[in-house]
Amino acid sequence: MSNEFELIEHRQSKGVHAFLIDMNYRRPHLHTDLELIYVLKGQLIVQTEGRKITVQEQECLVINSCQLHELLSKEQAKLLILQLGTKEFATFFPQINEISFHNQALNLNERPFFKELLHHLFTTCDSFFQEEDYFALACHGHASLVLYYLLQCAPYELIPEAKQGAHFARQERIRRISHYIQQHYHETLFLADIAKQENLSVNYLSHFFHKNFGLSFQHYLNVIRCEKAYFLLSNTDHGLLHISEACGFSDLRYLNRAFKDLYHQTPKQFRNQMNQRATITTTHSGHEQIDRQHIYSKAESAAVMTELRTTKK
Repeated sequence: MSNEFELIEHRQSKGVHAFLIDMNYRRPHLHTDLELIYVLKGQLIVQTEGRKITVQEQECLVINSCQLHELLSKEQAKLLILQLGTKEFATFFPQINEISFHNQALNLNERPFFKELLHHLFTTCDSFFQEEDYFALACHGHASLVLYYLLQCAPYELIPEAKQGAHFARQERIRRISHYIQQHYHETLFLADIAKQENLSVNYLSHFFHKNFGLSFQHYLNVIRCEKAYFLLSNTDHGLLHISEACGFSDLRYLNRAFKDLYHQTPKQFRNQMNQRATITTTHSGHEQIDRQHIYSKAESAAVMTELRTTKK
């Protein structure tokens, strides 16, 4: 599942993306990249495939491509996230599509080569945020070494040859669906449109969608649209009607309703709050978790990485 991380306006380094974020909660989601999460501060609980994994400060966790997962921190955690596009890396390392990493926290005490992994993780992210000349070369070079040392210190298994066909077909279908929605979310979009593209029945696709994306199609589409609206409300002065239309809502009322369902306040209330404080501050409501996060700009991220690399020397 593509997510709001991708809205951050970095110059592109195809197949390599890095983000620095303060997070309390991120609802179940997936994306087509291989993701490495490093906890800079706090504690993170990751729920995936019926398990809960606790990732402590200065530990890493690997999330496989197209793996549904949910993130939670009781007190806000600072996370450094590196995403590697398996499609790009498969051009010179095709085995990447045959590997399934175990969801297990990695740390310096228990894993050989963790120090080397961390060095290249920091260097990749630093290059990505600094965006100096030829930074894409540095990003891909060090990201390749991240993957190399990840294979040295993270437990994994190879997908059996007999299951590879079904596994690859599932991943490709998820990629196509995710890409199609990202390209057309601002238009009138129905599940039947995607079913036609995939040559599937609507009923079959509905079941496939809920199983693999963790949400119904309409709920997922509303989340995508609201995340785009969230970004525009936070980073532009566009009017609400303009934002509503740009994000694919047919009427301002639908934006208000979907946004309030997701963030527990209307877009207008959110913008007023943004004007008073730099980031959204929401609270838990009953047993339901509410997204609360701050994504650092590239300049802020670069400054944090410089300080981090200095203290690690």
